[in-house]
Amino acid sequence: MAADIHSGHRERMRQRFLKEGGEGFHDHELLEMLLFYAVPRGDTNPLAHKMIKEFGSLPTLIEAEPIDISRLCGVGKNTAILVSLQKELSRRCIQARWRDRPVLNSLSRAVEYCISLMAYKNREFFYVICLDNKRRVINTVQVAEGTVNTAAVHPRFVIEAALKLQASAVILTHNHPGGACKPTFEDIQTTTQLGKLLYAIEVQLIDHIIVADDTTFSFLENKFLNKEVMEGQL
Repeated sequence: MAADIHSGHRERMRQRFLKEGGEGFHDHELLEMLLFYAVPRGDTNPLAHKMIKEFGSLPTLIEAEPIDISRLCGVGKNTAILVSLQKELSRRCIQARWRDRPVLNSLSRAVEYCISLMAYKNREFFYVICLDNKRRVINTVQVAEGTVNTAAVHPRFVIEAALKLQASAVILTHNHPGGACKPTFEDIQTTTQLGKLLYAIEVQLIDHIIVADDTTFSFLENKFLNKEVMEGQL
């Protein structure tokens, strides 16, 4: 009788992870290991491949709702919840460092903060980061949530957020999930309109940062904000 090629596979995977950490693992291998704890017996490798293929990528899978994971991948409720939990755990770890009113007094700090806001988001979101006169974050307000490639922003919500929080300045940020970080014509139009409205209420528009996968675009850095629109500098 031929030896079972899968005998001891789970333990070998665990020992490899303990010895090397997770960086050397492919996405499907990490998911395969995670599934060990929802699927007590059997080979989870084919299921891991199937789940990633169904959603197109590991981040998109993790961002999905448990009900969609269960329905599209043919897995039980416990498996779907276990996978979906990783999104919230990761997001909270990323954002934990920003809890104590961080100071966004440099472009690099602002970009890092915006990236943390967009972690694991597979639809467009638009935020207004409200700052005091020392560039400390007062609060961050979500003003729009859209589809994979658009999020309609109502200027009234932006102005209301700035006034309610008595912001001295704001940074705008939104994401382009799965796309290029270069601003669209609508992005430029929206930024110009909001800049003028903010200027009218004596709130400085510091920057508008677009996040797309692992890249970002800063309106400030790329000189997309003119003096009339942007009164403050980081």
